[in-house]
This record gives sequence, C-alpha cells and structure tokens, in this order.
Amino acid sequence: MPYRIPDEDIISDAVSSVIGRTPHIETQAELLRLVRDELLKRDGEYRVGVERIRRIGLERGILKVSIEYRESDAGTVPHICPVCGNAMSSVMNRSLDGDPVEIGRKCVLCPYAVGRTVLVPSRYVFSGAKSEAVSRQEISVRKLRKASAKIREAIDLINGAVGGTGLGGRGDELVCRLRELADSDESPISVRNISLDVRQAGEGPDWLRPAVSVKNSDRKDI
Repeated sequence: MPYRIPDEDIISDAVSSVIGRTPHIETQAELLRLVRDELLKRDGEYRVGVERIRRIGLERGILKVSIEYRESDAGTVPHICPVCGNAMSSVMNRSLDGDPVEIGRKCVLCPYAVGRTVLVPSRYVFSGAKSEAVSRQEISVRKLRKASAKIREAIDLINGAVGGTGLGGRGDELVCRLRELADSDESPISVRNISLDVRQAGEGPDWLRPAVSVKNSDRKDI
C-alpha cells in the first residue's frame, strides 16, 4: 500500500489542530490516533509514528508533557533525551571534599530528568502549550547541544571499547581531544564556544559570523 511521510510543518499544524480541540490527552496512543485522523483528512496516504509526533510537538512548543516513570535496568544515564531527542544537561553538586559531582541529568527542553537511578518514561499525559515561534538561533543552539551530547556518547563508547585491550593510552588521548572539542573554554572551535557565539550573534542576514570567537566578540569578520 503506498504511503507518504508528511513534513514537520504539516505534522506541527495537525498537532496544533488536535490539541486545540482536545486540550488534555491522557495517553500517547490517543495522541497518535487523533493526529493520524487529522492527517488522513488532508491526505489519505499520510503515515507518521508517535515518537515523531511527540518530538515535533515538544520542539515547536505546541505540547506540554507530564511524564510517569519506571525504573530501568539500563546501566547508563542517557546523554540524549528519550522523550524529545534533545541534549541532557548535567545536574551537579559538590562532594564532601568539595569536588564537583554529577548527581543527575535533565533535558534542556522537556521535563525528563533522572538521578542516580536510571528511569525511563512509562506514560505520557499531553496538554496544550502556548506556542511561540522558535527562532533559527534557538534551533541552532539545540542542535549544537545535541552534537555535544553525541560526543559524550562517543566518549562512553570509546572508554568501553578500549578497556582491557592494551590501547588505553591511545583511547585516553582520543577521549581528551573529544572532550576539548565539546567543552573547551579556550578552543574557538569547541561546540561550547560556537554555541555561545550563536547565542550572542543574534539574527539577521549576518546572524552567524564564523570568524567571530566568543573570546573576542568585537572582532570584525575576516
């Protein structure tokens, strides 16, 4: 049977129509059914999955979500949010010795958060949010944060892969370079500093100036 995949704008419009008529949706299955019915009114060949609906609704600020959790036997806390696909940020505290310690992570966009115990969503309840246009600048910052989270995922994979192989030294060097690319305060090409430059640059035809560094925001373009 032929089918078509609607683009994000079409899905966003369908979610807006659904949540306008039904401002409180108790389950993810109900959200899927309502949005699919709305899309089929527009084109009988449209097909979409619930994860994409959920992600777009949250990304576009159309949906708010309440999350119920269950414990997971997963061994690691995620770097990427399983609810909306954005980056997770660390929640830090200090040990008795005064050293910084990660005590959990929370999504930069939606309410998903975990502590030392890994939790996974077991149920979603959706409601309407006051939709505001998301700027191109904010979309870029979210993508850069996700890139940084993906680098941290890669670091975990590398550490797990080289352990016990005799290649620990090379693995440590690679991990060090990746951390610098993600989080360095000094490197102008770190994801952290590029994100700061994007935030400071504002919008407009020249909203992103590659030659401008966060360390020298008044520098003229080359």
